[in-house]
Amino acid sequence: MSLSALELERAERIRANKLRLEQIGLVQNVAQLAASQVETARARRKPTARASSAARKAAGSLPPGRVRRSERVAGIDVPNYNENARLLSVADGDGGSRDRRLLRENVREEIYDVEHLDALGSRQQEWELFVDGYNASGDRIYDKVNGQTCHQCRQKTMGKRTCCSGCQSLQGVLCGDCLFMRYGENVDEATANPEWLCPLCRDICNCSFHRSKSGWAPTGTLYRHAIAEGYASVAHYLVLNNLSDAAKPEALERGICPPELTKQLKEELKEDAVAVAEQVELDAPADTQRSLRTSTAEEVPQLPLSKQKRQRTLFTAASGSKRQKGANAARADHRGLRSTVL
Repeated sequence: MSLSALELERAERIRANKLRLEQIGLVQNVAQLAASQVETARARRKPTARASSAARKAAGSLPPGRVRRSERVAGIDVPNYNENARLLSVADGDGGSRDRRLLRENVREEIYDVEHLDALGSRQQEWELFVDGYNASGDRIYDKVNGQTCHQCRQKTMGKRTCCSGCQSLQGVLCGDCLFMRYGENVDEATANPEWLCPLCRDICNCSFHRSKSGWAPTGTLYRHAIAEGYASVAHYLVLNNLSDAAKPEALERGICPPELTKQLKEELKEDAVAVAEQVELDAPADTQRSLRTSTAEEVPQLPLSKQKRQRTLFTAASGSKRQKGANAARADHRGLRSTVL
């Protein structure tokens, strides 16, 4: 392939420029400068020969301390950081008395009144757990498009959901399992009731978010322990174990407390009654004296002021006359005795 006149002229200029650079020694200088830069860069580096782990072990250069290994592989018991493990073991029947120290320390005191007893839910039929919203293999069906998020468990799954007639918000949407375990209600009965109110509208919501907002510690997995203690749900456990003094007799009258809690509440009420009676006995003497003084003052007739002055005047006059008569009699006796002596 022959080159054009323009390409031949360009090649001739390139050859002439290279020849001129070689004549002035610029090509050699550039090569030497590049080589010196490479040597300088290599000198700045400090290559360290990495010995193998076997060589380090042989040389004794391993750092002191325990080498990090999997505790599960090593067969070491992994520490359990779940604070409800002890409570679940009690619920499973490890023995021991009833432990009411279930929750962590709250920021605010947790007290429930009679209106919270009225807000506790109930059911006519039992609810079968881990069936609604699960597939044939027993796995929960998660669906980001068609599922609904439960306010209690925060899971967006398939299955039946409640709808609150009060707030009509997502806070009133609960799945069947959470409604049964946490509040003791049946989702079918709740959806059939057009006036059904969610736990938040009834002020008994025990989800972790609203408990933390109220200054109370989250309960964790409390359902198994509550059922083992004889409560209908987690809400029943929380309300009945934190009743105010005014709500305790009402809870006993309704008969919604487990046998052990019923016995304990009766003992507490009996102790309170004994304490009140002792206080009344301590205050009785002062009250009795006060009442006696009052009754005595009422029994003594009070005369008008003018009559009181006249009585005091008459009494003074009578006393003066008696004293005068006594003095006269003493003088007369003295005169008689004197005349006799003379």
